[in-house]
Amino acid sequence: MNKPSVRMYVDENGTHNLREDLNNDSNRYLCLSGIAMYLHEHSNLTQRINKIKQKYFGSTDVILHRRELISGKEPFGALRDKEIRKSFDEDFLQVVLSINYRIISVLIDKKTHIEKSGIFNARDPYVIALEYLMQQYLYWLQRFDSHVMGDILAESRGGKEDMITKEAYKYVYEGKGSIKLADTDKYFSSKEIKLKRKKDNIAGLQFVDLLSHPARRYILSQNNRAPDIKPDSYEQRIVNVLVKDKFGRKNDIIEGNGTVFFPK
Repeated sequence: MNKPSVRMYVDENGTHNLREDLNNDSNRYLCLSGIAMYLHEHSNLTQRINKIKQKYFGSTDVILHRRELISGKEPFGALRDKEIRKSFDEDFLQVVLSINYRIISVLIDKKTHIEKSGIFNARDPYVIALEYLMQQYLYWLQRFDSHVMGDILAESRGGKEDMITKEAYKYVYEGKGSIKLADTDKYFSSKEIKLKRKKDNIAGLQFVDLLSHPARRYILSQNNRAPDIKPDSYEQRIVNVLVKDKFGRKNDIIEGNGTVFFPK
């Protein structure tokens, strides 16, 4: 296969479990987000992220993870200081603004999915989300003026889940999914999805981890499933950047291109 010039970094927010209490909104939704960028831009992202890590945490070996960053849990204890937190937020926002990338986010409403399909017939939400993500990534690659090829790197979820991810990718790649993709071999550089662990310290995976929740909140609010984010909040400032020019879009339309909500 040809070498890729573009890579999509993928992370999930929520779980694929259909047997949780889905009346609880914290369990109800799975969001799968992918951030696509040129490989040379990822080198730039890595340098920018490492600079922030060194400045605030004294090491480039720490792995940025939204949950621990918000709580200030070690090794991010410095962020419990309000002024340091404010400075960190501003530095990261500049990365969100200045790096050249596109984000595509797919939100699965697991409760409605079960209500429509039944628990025994309902497809794995992660598989559905990956299928839509691959579809929109393919369409985005096809819109380049010059031909480019891309691949996908997702965060490893562990033994059984990784096997599901690999099989789902291959199934969709071969045009056998619910969405019959064509010409994948012309735009995807690999028949297999790449998987890396969180501890492998991949800047793109950490970047998408930090942007997935704001993307999820935006999709929920657009579909009247959650209150609008407070207009003066840091999360809303990130959403504003994504909406302005980072979400994938066609003819300036984000919904159905840079964001997907399933099922309607």
